[in-house]
Amino acid sequence: MKKLVLAALTGALVLTAGCQKKVRDLSDVSEASGDADSTGGEETIVDVATIASVDDLPREIIIDEDYLKAEVTIDETVFSKAPAIGMDLVENAQIRIEAMTADAQEYQKADPSYFRSYGLRIKWGIVAEADNIVSLEGFHYTFTGGAHGNYFTAGRLYNGVTGEPMRLSTFLREPQAAIQGHMDTVWTEIARQKVKKSGNVSDLERFRSEAMELVSADMVLAGEVNFVPSDVPNKFGGYTIHFAPYDIGSYAEGAYHVTIPQAVFRGGLKQPYVRLFDGDPVSFDRLGD
Repeated sequence: MKKLVLAALTGALVLTAGCQKKVRDLSDVSEASGDADSTGGEETIVDVATIASVDDLPREIIIDEDYLKAEVTIDETVFSKAPAIGMDLVENAQIRIEAMTADAQEYQKADPSYFRSYGLRIKWGIVAEADNIVSLEGFHYTFTGGAHGNYFTAGRLYNGVTGEPMRLSTFLREPQAAIQGHMDTVWTEIARQKVKKSGNVSDLERFRSEAMELVSADMVLAGEVNFVPSDVPNKFGGYTIHFAPYDIGSYAEGAYHVTIPQAVFRGGLKQPYVRLFDGDPVSFDRLGD
């Protein structure tokens, strides 16, 4: 049973739903939670399975405390098309907030003179759909001290009817062999992007050799992957694997997004999923870029 634990000090947590309609403020939390804890905080457990309407799921979670500044935004389209997916994203965001809150409070207590407020920003949106399969991307930024924060793009695939998370491997007959078969495309695209960022065309082969050492088929299968839109309506044009700063380059290089056209792996798809793919990938505005 999925549960959301909504814990915050007074004034710290705001949840909104629908068109920025407030659906649960701290007075609601207080009435449902009973006694406050010894630090003055209040806690309530909300059983997601008992929420009667999609309108009651939060679209936005905001934390504004001296130990954590957080903002989570989930596009309304997620809830209107697939409420079960919105439920999963809300739960995952709350788990992340709870973990960062505990870590930040411990750090603040241990070294108050050096401590700087932790930061978290998450934005989720649907990027492509085909039949009942929904593809999402989420931009995540975190700061936990140090010279700067870090960020990455998360990729998610879901069954839009059941809300069940899916993996790229789900769609392939022999996942390892299929991905291994087009790793040349992955390595070449990484090298091409590195050349574009550096301006050093002569380094193409060096960049490709480095990519071959850093990125394997296993890394792709376990990585942040989602399907992307096609120039054919209601089809997927391919998939993108996302690499955060430091994954395959320096922080200054930024993130990498490598898209593999569906024509490259179409022959390795399980038969029921072939009809979901067609055409060529098309560009779109990526969250956080």
